[in-house]
Amino acid sequence: MERGLRLLGIGAALRTLGAAIYGPFLALFFVDDLGLGYVEVGVLVAAIGVATVPFYYAGGLLADRVGRRPLIVLGVIGEAASIGVLALAFAERSLPGAILAAFSSGALGSMGAPGAAAYIADLSAGPTRTRAYSYYRVGFNVGYSIGVSAGGLMIAAIGFAGSVAVATAILAGGAAFVTLLLPPSPRDQRRGAGVPAGASDPPAPAPPRRVRESLRLVARDRVALELLVAMALAALVAGQWSVTFPLFVHNLLGVSYAFLGIGLAVNGVLVVLGQTATTESVIGRRHTAIAALGIVFYAAAFLGLAAAGQYEIAPLPLFFLAVAVLTVGENLLSIPQNTLPSNLAPSNEIGAYNGIFTVAGNLGGTAAVLLGGFALASSRDPLLIWTLLVTPAVPALLLLRHASGRVPRAQDTA
Repeated sequence: MERGLRLLGIGAALRTLGAAIYGPFLALFFVDDLGLGYVEVGVLVAAIGVATVPFYYAGGLLADRVGRRPLIVLGVIGEAASIGVLALAFAERSLPGAILAAFSSGALGSMGAPGAAAYIADLSAGPTRTRAYSYYRVGFNVGYSIGVSAGGLMIAAIGFAGSVAVATAILAGGAAFVTLLLPPSPRDQRRGAGVPAGASDPPAPAPPRRVRESLRLVARDRVALELLVAMALAALVAGQWSVTFPLFVHNLLGVSYAFLGIGLAVNGVLVVLGQTATTESVIGRRHTAIAALGIVFYAAAFLGLAAAGQYEIAPLPLFFLAVAVLTVGENLLSIPQNTLPSNLAPSNEIGAYNGIFTVAGNLGGTAAVLLGGFALASSRDPLLIWTLLVTPAVPALLLLRHASGRVPRAQDTA
């Protein structure tokens, strides 16, 4: 594994350790501490998500023009500063302050995400690229496992504001680590972006297309557009995990903050233990088929959780079982989500393609929050709620099946 990929993975672990202390519980803060309703929370989180969407694509375009490393550094520093503001807003129980800080964190973090994906693509290709994304994801989930379990305990002990203050310190440490130690990618070096003093300056590559040409290129790529829609629908299902799932588990199933935190941590642990094995098991298979299988696991987990609530059958054990099943789906779905954009992109548009696919995924995730809030506010029937929320899986599966016959085999192979 390249040194840069190892350092990027460690940086992801530190960043996610801080973010997971508060992120999975943010909706609960709005509901339980500020007294907002489910629909209000859904609209609020969705509005913040929509407002940050352009920053993903802007980050992708800038990653191709300014460099991968500068965008990554901007993202981690901006996120750390924003979460410091969020801690103050929580201490003051200020809804406007929390909204502003959440937007700032999302916008600046969004700009760095395509840079990280393009950085990995610069250092890998083919099956090695698939493995490299999995390594990055393992680092991400090491931090998530520790952070979310600690967050559940800390919120119960010192409250939301104190927990977010701890998260701010950890995020600042992660930002310092990335800023000081992450080397430029090969493409950054060829462009002279982020090259340390005294380093050699290889010839610069051909300049990227103009922004309008990049937009036109994606708009004309029919296969990429079909996969964009499929991935957005997949995110609409999978995105119920981030907000609707903890709200349902805590407020409808009655699972405590501590057990909720432990259950969410189990998700991270299973990713750490299972992602590499999952990736190796699908090397050589088509990304479209891997994505479809991942969606099926998500749907099965959510419907199983619904049955636990509907029939009041061992809600706590079935909560943990649902976490395990959906984590299998997450491990599978993450492989094409992370790898396909770089495989589909022309060599000088990798950042732009990762940016637009990230936009699609986040639009799906944002819509998931809105749909989840509506479902929770409209019904107390668990089976009705989750049947509605997994319905987008059907068109997603149909689109993936159709696209599998159109994507070149080399691009669609893990």
